[in-house]
Amino acid sequence: MTRRWQIRKVNKHYLSRLAQELSVPLAVARVLLNRGITTPEMAWEFLDPSLSLLEKEFQNLSGLDQAVRILDRAVQERKRIVIFGDYDVDGLTASVILFRLLRQFSPQVEIYLPNRFLEGYGVTEKAVETIIERYHPELLITVDCGIRDWGGIEKLRRAGISVILTDHHLPDFSALPCAEAIVTGWDLHEQTLRLPLSGAGVALALAHAYAEYRGSGVNPLEEYLWLACLGAIADSVPLLGVNRVIVRYGLQAINRRIPSGVEALLVASGSKKRKLDVEDLEHVIIPRLNAAGRVEDPRSALELFLEEKEEALLSQAQYLHELNLRRQKEEERVRESIIREERYRHFLADDIVVVAGENWNIGVLGIVATRLVDYCRKPVLVLSIGGDLAVGSGRSIKGFHLLEILRKTQEERGLLFRFGGHEMAVGLRLHRDRVAAFRDFINERFGAEARRICEVREGLVVDALLDLQEVNEKFLQYVERCQPFGERNPRPLFAALNVSLINQWSFGKRREHLGFVAAQDRGKREVVIFGGRERAQELSRSMVVDLAFQVERDFFSQYPYLKVCDWRIKK
Repeated sequence: MTRRWQIRKVNKHYLSRLAQELSVPLAVARVLLNRGITTPEMAWEFLDPSLSLLEKEFQNLSGLDQAVRILDRAVQERKRIVIFGDYDVDGLTASVILFRLLRQFSPQVEIYLPNRFLEGYGVTEKAVETIIERYHPELLITVDCGIRDWGGIEKLRRAGISVILTDHHLPDFSALPCAEAIVTGWDLHEQTLRLPLSGAGVALALAHAYAEYRGSGVNPLEEYLWLACLGAIADSVPLLGVNRVIVRYGLQAINRRIPSGVEALLVASGSKKRKLDVEDLEHVIIPRLNAAGRVEDPRSALELFLEEKEEALLSQAQYLHELNLRRQKEEERVRESIIREERYRHFLADDIVVVAGENWNIGVLGIVATRLVDYCRKPVLVLSIGGDLAVGSGRSIKGFHLLEILRKTQEERGLLFRFGGHEMAVGLRLHRDRVAAFRDFINERFGAEARRICEVREGLVVDALLDLQEVNEKFLQYVERCQPFGERNPRPLFAALNVSLINQWSFGKRREHLGFVAAQDRGKREVVIFGGRERAQELSRSMVVDLAFQVERDFFSQYPYLKVCDWRIKK
């Protein structure tokens, strides 16, 4: 393995001050500095964030007060209200947050989640037609969508339907939809991002503001925080500041009393009951909830949050589990065809990968793009061609703002029908005959920038050097206090130099994982390379190595071990 290792440089004055005043090891102080935390005050706020931060930060949302007044007038006048959510987990949880709160005040509240195969993404005119025919709403509240849906919003307005738009995606500041209120973390005047919430986070803010306005006995910051936590993790928002509070306390709420729908999904997936963390939600719960909207209809996932009978919950969870298996097969089929078939090989070599195929399942394109980013280590857009249209999803690498690339592409060439999303994930539509021109243009115009960022990204960024004797239970507890880990707050990466590996063994159903005992001076510690039996055979013949690793807790023994991410052979 040949990746460069970069040990982060830090200010030594800040380092010693943090370590001393917090009474933490230097390596932990380095981790905090690498997250932008430079003072003891900032460190205490990071390590022990307060729920009160939510109330303070929610006040920074544009349009919140206006939305509360419009919403209350509709409730008081007993108007029919429809909550329109996106079909992913962020939109789903955002919808449930508002639904549960508003149903306390009015029985005339419904949720509508569009079918991506029949209506497409967002508040489309086709979805609006269905809503009007089915519900005859007088107020529609969007969650996690709508900020770029001029046509659909205008159709609602022409029908005499009021609109409260809540969304966290990047607006087109020059052409905002004409809604009665727009609630967003973006400053619509300064055109800057004030609060990088998920769609569920924005919905939680509205629910909290309205509950306070009405003097409700229900506190959404307690009752619905676990839903906002799911939405934040699913949408990969930065786990710093307000999102860190949402996820940290949301996880506590989930583990204090596992919600019945979440518990049913754990049973259906065969997972053992234990304390859940971000990775459990990412790999077990969220994929099964997302599977409904990816291969069928999102309503089947929504029902898991509205159903109360245990038997029905278990049946619904099992159905979502089966849908997820279908999603995995579809995803694998598309991904394998892209990697194996000769016609795509040339495109995979581009600086920005754009691949298109006939009638691929549009529900799995985002996941396929994510897998290809891991495979190619460059930005990827995957398009499905059906009829005259190409519909697709893109995923990016850190530092390459994919939505901004699409905005500039549209501004300069006008190749797209529709696009939206954010820095790391986008959706787009264009005419099938323009796919080649789109691919050529973004590579000619932005390929050099993508290549430069990829080259920098290839290195492995290490938070701190460690001696193995420093890795103990107390050190692990310090690391765990930096949780929850995720976007912008990755699990800390450490390195140990001149390590001897002894007592090799393999484990797992197919003996695919590799374990060693690592020895360095007076320190010894168990190390594991998951999926590493084949690629790590060179380690078996090595006398001295350098290791890059994360410190984690063994599920069974509860002792700390080293999860190896990379290594360098010394001799």
